[in-house]
Amino acid sequence: MTGAGTRGLTLVELVAALAIFSLVAIMGLQTLSGMMRARDRTAGAAGDAAALSRGLVLLRADLKAAADLAFWPPEALESEPPLLDLSAEEGRFALSTEARAVLPDQQAAGTERVIWRHDRRGERLLRTAWPVLRPATDAARAPETVIFEDVAGLRLRAYAGPEAGWIGGWGQDAGVARPGLPRAVEVIVESGRYGALRVLVALP
Repeated sequence: MTGAGTRGLTLVELVAALAIFSLVAIMGLQTLSGMMRARDRTAGAAGDAAALSRGLVLLRADLKAAADLAFWPPEALESEPPLLDLSAEEGRFALSTEARAVLPDQQAAGTERVIWRHDRRGERLLRTAWPVLRPATDAARAPETVIFEDVAGLRLRAYAGPEAGWIGGWGQDAGVARPGLPRAVEVIVESGRYGALRVLVALP
């Protein structure tokens, strides 16, 4: 006769134990899945923040390197001003820059024509550059690079001085006697995720 201390599990007890183990396993799996999703969200947010920081640093660097140098597009009869603001009309602005590090024996070392453009259909902010201020052909222009995604707008304001104040469309009105560069420039990037991103730089 088998003693009471050696009695095995009944079917009901076995089913109950299995149910408890299954519940614990499901809870553990849900916790693990939640932790993995949180990790992915954190990694994604960190990547987005890093990309945002790189883009703003690049934009500020372009503005701080602005130079009072005209740009001659290929086969153009007239030059473009050092800063040309078409952000309101075409969603872009262009500026000449200098004092950039370049490889030896480069033409017009350190000068570029930088163009920032808002792709309104794709809601992206793009950047491209000409490596020289007098390019021979369109082939010299670099491909456009996506800097920001989910962009709703791009605006530029130029500070012309105490009398004129802040204005838009710098460089479009050739009949207005102004210096090649304003005293300061503010660029506003309307981000769908982060709101209005402002970069304000005083120019030399």
